[in-house]
Amino acid sequence: MDQDVCLFSRKRMELGGIEEVESFSDTEIVLASSLGRIAVSGSGLKIGRFSAEKGELELTGTVDAFAYLEEDGGERERRGFFGRLFR
Repeated sequence: MDQDVCLFSRKRMELGGIEEVESFSDTEIVLASSLGRIAVSGSGLKIGRFSAEKGELELTGTVDAFAYLEEDGGERERRGFFGRLFR
């Protein structure tokens, strides 16, 4: 399954390839996707639409960060730019 991510003015995000919503709050949403676990953090986050069959999720709120998570010895490690920034 393809992984698509679209962010619109940091207020709305559409994601494809989503298999499951692992956890959510108004400040962080953790998702299982076809390419690994994803964390979206921000404020006022709300899941507007989720289709497990299609693998599509839409969320609204202010998006501050988006990162793929990696399991390493039982601890979550953030990869990429945000991983280095928020260590």
